[in-house]
Amino acid sequence: MRVTKIQEHHTKHPVKVLDCFVDSGYVKTEHGSLPDVDNDFQSDKRQEVKEYIERRYNHDGKQRVFSAGTFTTLKAKAVIKDVARTMRISPSLVNYLTAIIEDDGADYTEIFKLAASNRKIAKFIHDYPQLFEDIRTLMFQPRSSSVHASALLVTPDDMDGEDVECFDFVPIKKVDDILVSENSGYDLDELGLLKNDCLATKELSKLHQTFDLINEHYGAGLTMEGVVESDLANERAYELLRQGCTQNVFQLSSRGMTKFLVEMQPTCIHDLIAANALFRPATLENGSTEAYVDRKKGLVAPTYLWGTYNALNDTFGLITYQEQVAQIAREVGGFSLGEGVKLVKFISKKKAEKIQAMREKFLKGAKENGCPIEDAIAIWQQIEACGSYLFNKSHATAYAVTSYIGAFLKAQYPTAFYTVALEWADDKELIPIMSEMEACSNAKVVSPDINKSAMSFYTDYETNQIFWSLSRIKMVGTKAVDWIINERNKNGEFTSINNFIERIFKYKLKKYQYWDDPDNEDEVQRCPVNARHVLNLILAGCFDKIENALSVVERYAIVEKAAETLGFEIKQKDFPDDLRNKHYFWSQQQIKVSGLGAIDYKRIYDNSAIKEQIRGRAAYTTLKDSLSEDKDGRKAAIAATIVEMEEKKFTSKKTGEQEVFCKVTLQQNNDMAELVIWPEEYRNARALLIGAKNKLIICMATVKYSDYVGHNNLQLTRNNFIEII
Repeated sequence: MRVTKIQEHHTKHPVKVLDCFVDSGYVKTEHGSLPDVDNDFQSDKRQEVKEYIERRYNHDGKQRVFSAGTFTTLKAKAVIKDVARTMRISPSLVNYLTAIIEDDGADYTEIFKLAASNRKIAKFIHDYPQLFEDIRTLMFQPRSSSVHASALLVTPDDMDGEDVECFDFVPIKKVDDILVSENSGYDLDELGLLKNDCLATKELSKLHQTFDLINEHYGAGLTMEGVVESDLANERAYELLRQGCTQNVFQLSSRGMTKFLVEMQPTCIHDLIAANALFRPATLENGSTEAYVDRKKGLVAPTYLWGTYNALNDTFGLITYQEQVAQIAREVGGFSLGEGVKLVKFISKKKAEKIQAMREKFLKGAKENGCPIEDAIAIWQQIEACGSYLFNKSHATAYAVTSYIGAFLKAQYPTAFYTVALEWADDKELIPIMSEMEACSNAKVVSPDINKSAMSFYTDYETNQIFWSLSRIKMVGTKAVDWIINERNKNGEFTSINNFIERIFKYKLKKYQYWDDPDNEDEVQRCPVNARHVLNLILAGCFDKIENALSVVERYAIVEKAAETLGFEIKQKDFPDDLRNKHYFWSQQQIKVSGLGAIDYKRIYDNSAIKEQIRGRAAYTTLKDSLSEDKDGRKAAIAATIVEMEEKKFTSKKTGEQEVFCKVTLQQNNDMAELVIWPEEYRNARALLIGAKNKLIICMATVKYSDYVGHNNLQLTRNNFIEII
């Protein structure tokens, strides 16, 4: 049994929720075991919770609080590698063969099944039979112990009238000054100890920060609890999810989940709860997600067997949650609530004998309640079929509410939402976030400004401009940014590139020979900013405003001024004459040093040598437009930057031989798309594409809908019109 997963936020005493569990405890009823107590706290507050629990319960010198231990087990790859090491088998051979085993959780039998279809694995088994004899008893045995990431336990204060400590219940060891049980969390459950999973959730910290920004700049007085209690039906929030605008929304931002939501078209919180429960491997495999979508859209009418309407009405007749099984067992089979919980546990743990005993009780109770025998059997079959992978509704609800709050903030306060999203984002997440922001809000990311930008993203809430962070500029570290900001705060805004260099470098003694001339330790202490920092700040666009640069190509003049002030001349090879006046060259430099930049791809296409070959065959198309449904099957002229290339292999059904194709990730500023180059075309184009990463590509492609990704992608045409710049 699992108690509702509690999301803690903006609460003065979030940990008080634990007190009632530990002091009062749960009465053990018919279900016969203690519940799990899951609490999600802000990631920056989890340590405070742990310290509170220790202060609260480790009183009078007694030690009652400890962490659960956990074990890693010997899975297929690890056990083969470990045993092979003892047999002195070549590590390179072992690593090569274990890489073929995709499923690391494969059991002993599955390894031999793989050998039946893979000659290399079969030969390895034939060459080293003793290895596979040795691993048979070692597989899935404990390999090493560690500390559970979240589980804290508090033992009772007394037992049989005597004072006790945690040492009186389980063996305890000390790991890095932390008391840890020798037993795993599952063993502690069996021993009857209450396990509190105090989880650190980054999303709650992000929401906390977003609420703070909204309340500071808009005076909204919002809290997480307030949104939940007053507005779980914001139409704009659901509309964004229906459109697939799920970036940075808790639990909903993966590609697969986004596709599921677009298909489902959620309209209420119950849909989000179902989405959190259904979008998991087992339910995807058995078709539950598709069934929910079909019934939600009215393509399939929900059907309710005898007595199941009350339990299944919210999920269109589909058993989706563990609680529904317990409710059906009670209302149809005459079970008590505790027996219903037991049934869920037995099915999830596949205890066949106990399940069979429950079946007889269920059918008997259903008959007494007036349920037709054929319906009772059908209901039981449904319960037994899906019970092992059902999700806990209370858990799914807590996640869904947190997801909704993210969507609500994105809909109502996009500038604050995206400011926090960008600040927390990894480099690979920035482009998708900015692309979505551009599509569904009036917030806009702009180039960094030396007089406005800060360590993190700085936002002007009057203009909805989000200034790029100085710390996101390549090689410009926190010490350099702090130095610049301190000088700006102390002596006012910078007025020119010369003014910047003179003020920032006033404590330096050295004269720079060139941009990459390194500072010694003494110079770094005097001033952590160096010449390379200055160049990257210029290339990122930090001085465009104060130097009145109206175009990116005018950054060369700023670079010249900086070099002159620093005391050296620019080298021709760094800024070739034939590229100095090219718009895309300077945009590429900005993207290279900061990750931000806008390239005029249409201008590049219009000036390309290949345009005349493509003319009349295809029209220029942006990556964003290529995703439109009406473009499916059409030819498109594309100009974009290659940001990733990946060769893939597959076995041809026609020839039975391995073929190689290539997936190319293309980027146009804040938009991205995938270009697939099939084997025949790739054989002809490979020479051009080798080493083309981060370069510009101009080509002709066919727009095709992909069932795999759920939207259009691009496929290179057979005549291979390609130009790499």
